Amino acid sequence: MSYQRPTKLIIAEKPSVARDIARALGKPVSKEGYIMVDQYAVTWAVGHLFEIDDSVAPRRWSLDSLPIFPSQFRYRVTKPKQFAVIKKLLDGVELVINCGDAGREGELIVREILREAGYRGKSLRLWTSEALTPSVVRREFSRLKPSQEFDSLYYSALARQHSDWLLGINLTRLVTLKAGGQEVWSVGRVQTPTLRMVVERDKEVESFVPEKYYVVRATFKWRHTYEGMLWEDGPVKLTKEEADSIVKELDGIREGRVTSVDVKREEARPPLLHSLTSLQRESNSIYGLSAKRTLDIAQTLYESYKVISYPRTDARHLGDSNRGLARDVLKKLGREDLIPNVDKVGRRVFDSSKLTDHHAIIPLDLPPRELKEVERKVYDLIHRKFVGAFMDNHVYETIKVITMVGNRKFLSEGRRDIEMGWMSLYKEPEDIASTLPTERIEVEKVKVEAEERETEPPPRYTESTLLKEMEKLSLGTPSTRASIIETLLDRHYMRRERRSLISTQKGRELVDKLYESRVSSPEMTGEWERELEAIYTSRAGEEGYRRFMERIRAFVEEELNKLKSKEFKVSSSLRCKCGGEVKFFGKGWKCSSCNAVVWATIAGKRLTERQVSMLFEGKEVKVNGLTSRKGNKFSATLYLDGTVKFKGFGS
Repeated sequence: MSYQRPTKLIIAEKPSVARDIARALGKPVSKEGYIMVDQYAVTWAVGHLFEIDDSVAPRRWSLDSLPIFPSQFRYRVTKPKQFAVIKKLLDGVELVINCGDAGREGELIVREILREAGYRGKSLRLWTSEALTPSVVRREFSRLKPSQEFDSLYYSALARQHSDWLLGINLTRLVTLKAGGQEVWSVGRVQTPTLRMVVERDKEVESFVPEKYYVVRATFKWRHTYEGMLWEDGPVKLTKEEADSIVKELDGIREGRVTSVDVKREEARPPLLHSLTSLQRESNSIYGLSAKRTLDIAQTLYESYKVISYPRTDARHLGDSNRGLARDVLKKLGREDLIPNVDKVGRRVFDSSKLTDHHAIIPLDLPPRELKEVERKVYDLIHRKFVGAFMDNHVYETIKVITMVGNRKFLSEGRRDIEMGWMSLYKEPEDIASTLPTERIEVEKVKVEAEERETEPPPRYTESTLLKEMEKLSLGTPSTRASIIETLLDRHYMRRERRSLISTQKGRELVDKLYESRVSSPEMTGEWERELEAIYTSRAGEEGYRRFMERIRAFVEEELNKLKSKEFKVSSSLRCKCGGEVKFFGKGWKCSSCNAVVWATIAGKRLTERQVSMLFEGKEVKVNGLTSRKGNKFSATLYLDGTVKFKGFGS
């Protein structure tokens, strides 16, 4: 392999980003594993090129080997060919420019390469939240920052990586061994508290006993017919006997008296711009997209199409210096009419104090025609939030009418849109108050009746509501929350059922046994995440890393001592048609008698527990949304014959 000798080496996090940078800097010439452009060589990682080498831990899993606290972490290269290219390029260069994504993991990815290659030369950092268009690349290359400014960011990332490894390897080995060692029972600093929230909600739902109660409703007529509910500082909940008594009491009264009409004019300001988590929540609520799917689409819109800004952000504001960017984007989107509002919106949109590194996700240009439908849906959510931020407030009226029947008070409520403003991006104008009286008058009482109702349990978690709670408790980061949810599904700790997330027996067993352990506490884990962030924001550097890791080692040792007396067991409720017990083993289910196997994911589609059960019972199962090796969607009828077989295909 022959190499040109560059004087400066640019390392990007991904090949697509490297290509964008190279095109912006001149006329690129592609080589094997890198691109030459003038005096630069532009190369790339492919995510993390290194991972912690588990050989620092004993190969044999045993309780006697715990705790595992290596004196020094070693790393293994995951992409040796690409690392060899980078290491060769590093030989003799005068300068390295770190173009990893502007965040904790992006910093770690490039620093790992330089550390493992033994590079000790000069390095600079490119740092921007904007998509790497040619103009942005050229501008940012004129103001590169010294890498030393980001040392604390690196140590924050290193503390996260090392602490997660220590906690995971020690507690995962302990619990797996105490569960019999047949399948992995992973324990994690973020995943276990997240699972606990799902388990606790499921138990609330399942232990909930609905209670019947009654309300009394009345129907009135003047020019229009309208309804009211019996009201005394709130809706009145009654027994059946009480409700029937009131209906009987009012039976002979033919008229009602409107005694109060309260009209309030209200304004709602536009919602904040999207962070990654708010985007994932909205796309799950509206379109049913998983958090991971939304992140993948947003990353494509950012990297491939360059029509949105950097998506892995927890910010919902722009910086004070981004007004020019906002004006340029509004012009590109064809909304010049909103440009004068850029200087009027204030800190609701532009607030640098709310940023740590990246600003909110915003569109950067109109989408190309070739966007897939699902990509356009996610883009539109981002576009709508941004455009709406510069539109007028939504103005509406709320109307409350009190109608008396005898000595009983009935409340009727309505709402009328006055000026749609930003809300015009979300719905058509509504007037659900036009049937209500607007003055004190006498009205006809048409009927009064009792209505039976039941108290309802709290809703099960969806990805949207779980993400909201994770964000509130600082569990994980915007870019890791999706993978945490997927890990819990992969470990069979919970399952998707339509849009709900429901814990499995295995997930409940883990949480029950770890309930008194601090590792399952969402509050403490959120506190740890804030401590990791503080290593960077307070510029604590290597000393901040050391202090954090000392606390982690003490915590792990304490938790191991608590959990050594626990046993973890799950008895399977699944049975095979041969009569054998079906057990989950990490990647699927297996019959302990005939050894028939059903993989958890088939042709890219995760099977539901019901579908798995039907297959083991010997039934055929029609499954939609399968993906062929060429990426095409198809449907098929599945059946079990040792392994899952495809009976037929359909469109």
